Amino acid sequence: MTTVQSTNTVLEEEADMATYAKTRSSGITFTPPQTHDMVRSLFDPTVRKSFLELCISAALLFNLYVAYVSVQWYGAAFTRKFFLAQYVFWRLCYNVGIGAILHYQSHYESLTNWAKRHQLFSKKNRGYVARFLQFELASKLPSNDSLYNYPPELNTWLLYRQFVDLILMQDFDTYIVFVLLSLPSFTSATDTNALVQLLNWRSAFGILLILFNVWVKLDAHRVVKDFAWYWGDFFFLQLNSQLVFDGVFNISPHPMYSIGYAGYYGLSLITGDYQVLLVSVLGHCLQFLFLKYVETPHIERTYGGDSDNSSTSSADAIDDMIARDNFDYSRPLVATGLWLNNFNPLRVSDYFTVGTVLTLIAWYCTARPSATLLFALAFSAKLATSVATGYILTKQSRDKWFTKLFLKNGYTQVYSFQQWQFLYNFSLVVSYTLFVLQCINNVRQVAFDNNENLTQLIFGLLLCALQVWCDTEIRDAISDFGWFYGDFFLSNYITSRKLTSEGIYRYLNNPEAILGVAGVWGAVLMADFARDTVALACLWTLANFTLVKFVETPHMEKLYGNQQRISGVGKTLLSLKPLKRVSEIVDNIEHIVMRSILSDSPPATAKSDDDAKRSSNVKDWKNIIESAIKNVTSRLTPNCEFDIALPNEEEACAVVPQPVTINWKLPAELYSDDDWVGLYNVMSTRNNRDHTRVPSFGHWVHTRDHVTERTDECVSGTIVFDASLLYYEFGIFEFRYHSKDTHKVLMISNPFQLKLPKLDIAGEEELRKSLFDYLASANAVKDGKFFDFEHGNKYLDIKSLQRVIKYSIGIELSNEYIRKVNGDIDVMANRIWDIKKILDELE
Repeated sequence: MTTVQSTNTVLEEEADMATYAKTRSSGITFTPPQTHDMVRSLFDPTVRKSFLELCISAALLFNLYVAYVSVQWYGAAFTRKFFLAQYVFWRLCYNVGIGAILHYQSHYESLTNWAKRHQLFSKKNRGYVARFLQFELASKLPSNDSLYNYPPELNTWLLYRQFVDLILMQDFDTYIVFVLLSLPSFTSATDTNALVQLLNWRSAFGILLILFNVWVKLDAHRVVKDFAWYWGDFFFLQLNSQLVFDGVFNISPHPMYSIGYAGYYGLSLITGDYQVLLVSVLGHCLQFLFLKYVETPHIERTYGGDSDNSSTSSADAIDDMIARDNFDYSRPLVATGLWLNNFNPLRVSDYFTVGTVLTLIAWYCTARPSATLLFALAFSAKLATSVATGYILTKQSRDKWFTKLFLKNGYTQVYSFQQWQFLYNFSLVVSYTLFVLQCINNVRQVAFDNNENLTQLIFGLLLCALQVWCDTEIRDAISDFGWFYGDFFLSNYITSRKLTSEGIYRYLNNPEAILGVAGVWGAVLMADFARDTVALACLWTLANFTLVKFVETPHMEKLYGNQQRISGVGKTLLSLKPLKRVSEIVDNIEHIVMRSILSDSPPATAKSDDDAKRSSNVKDWKNIIESAIKNVTSRLTPNCEFDIALPNEEEACAVVPQPVTINWKLPAELYSDDDWVGLYNVMSTRNNRDHTRVPSFGHWVHTRDHVTERTDECVSGTIVFDASLLYYEFGIFEFRYHSKDTHKVLMISNPFQLKLPKLDIAGEEELRKSLFDYLASANAVKDGKFFDFEHGNKYLDIKSLQRVIKYSIGIELSNEYIRKVNGDIDVMANRIWDIKKILDELE
């Protein structure tokens, strides 16, 4: 049974108002009489029956009689084929016959105009056909009502209902007889074997599908009533009604065409006959063709296009925006089922993907690898790609790691997204290719010489088709941007911070977690539950679930907020009180898990992680400073001085490249012209106070060139450690006075802190100027370019420059990029500013 409202929308009458109707062309308003559903009209003894309804009921009983007699005279095999032929006939009458009538009625009101032209409902027409039809209508109406009170559109529809009842009931009746004749009791040698064959998991699951099908039909009729059940709006339109979602229409698109045929597959499971399954599939396919070419066009003409179109265009708008702002951007290669979309002949990565697939297929066909090797490759590929995908997305969500990786090397934000698109699609293609090859290898071992295996093969193919359909619907709803997790990489392109609830997402929140692995479990059926295929299916399911729950969900909550989006299936299930209580418990557990995950994620700011690390190291440095001061004071004598003059005496620190001045004094008998002073990180020298055991790496100077006063008692001097001698990194440092070209320590200064400067990021020009001034003060600039140790300051190398940039702005420039632009300060400043703007937009 179908309804014109099964394309995601249904008609719900307003309870507090009388139901009125209006003819489509003439605009006549009237109140339709009360009608009943098909089952009650035909079989309820309390409802008045018309002559045609009695004939339809008699025809149904006659089918059963013919089946019984035919089995007795000609056998079950012949009778089965006979009723199969009848079913095909009535199914074609349904989908082709009724479809043609409704098509012309929708476009031209052909049936209504034919009735008007022949005046079938006129009192003056006394022809046999007119009199019979008027008699039929009169028997359908209450005794105090008259068919002449209604327009021809309504009368035509009431007669058309009888025609529909005949075809649909015959279609159902002949199908049921065909299924009954396909049961093991008619095909097995003994009744005992037949009974045993029916007592299995397939029969139990089949019964559940049938019960589910019955609920779908009943709930659908509750929502749409007789008007939509019999395609009433092809004849006239109801007023005071609105398009809403309710009941079964909340859990599936086109429920009367999709899940409304679950009973077909339930009966196929019970019979265990692949021929019944094939017939059911073909009948179901015809129903979808009826939906596509008859009902959907009429719905769009009558009620306008599906509301999903606006959402779809909105999702596609992001892809269009990316393509408009980036002239070198093109739609990515996408794996859809057994083929690839958006292949670009000018994109080398597409050839690489296709070549990899063809190579794997050729390798399988020529090398004939063992099942163990195929399983190992498929399992390893899926595990590795799942871990890599989860890691990249998690890091990208927390600190934009993947985007920063490309930005610091001179590439654009969109280019990084394109590389991710290739990696993600390539991982899907390779893992699924290996899985399909492994599945084919197992399916080849299955003997398809019995009904059970053939039935499993067909069901497996149906599940594969279901997964392909699910993936297609997901892409239609969220476009390529959403399919490739664009909100992880290009959140600055999102115009509305609202999760989509259109398309398949109207019914399921995360369809890829369930239907996205339907084909994988279909492969399990086709391979007759081979253990290695089951293991792969479990891995696929676990990987999908983990990615959705522990990567996607936390990111969505961080990006879109804690939006309470309840799917159509959720609304329907939550209407059941026991399931509602279970859902509350599960939601509480999930909330605790998600909160713990999100608490581990640092807030998305432009600062680097090094700030947190430095703050944690300060505690260690304080302990070291206290220990060092004690050691220093215990080693100094009255005739010895070793003082340092810092730019910031209060905080005992210097911001490089600010110079640090050392004033030293030593007894003459201890002094030698070979004495020297070195600069060391306190963390490296630790407690080695008498002898320095670590190298100075060139951060030292002889004292002989810096003596300011020499007497018989003592020698004193002043040494300035300027930009050419300082370290360009954070840390706690100390100066050490060494004796006679040895590492024997005579004096140690108080520890002090070296800091990196903060670049001015008030504007692009301010950033360029502060970067230039910093490098110039460190003698690392020549002709407007930064020069490292080979040409300028040997201690201010590229890594030191990267530290300053990361400390100031929280971003990085790679070695390769700095060398590629030859250290051009203007180019680097412009690049830093561009990266800063991009990362700010991603917050």
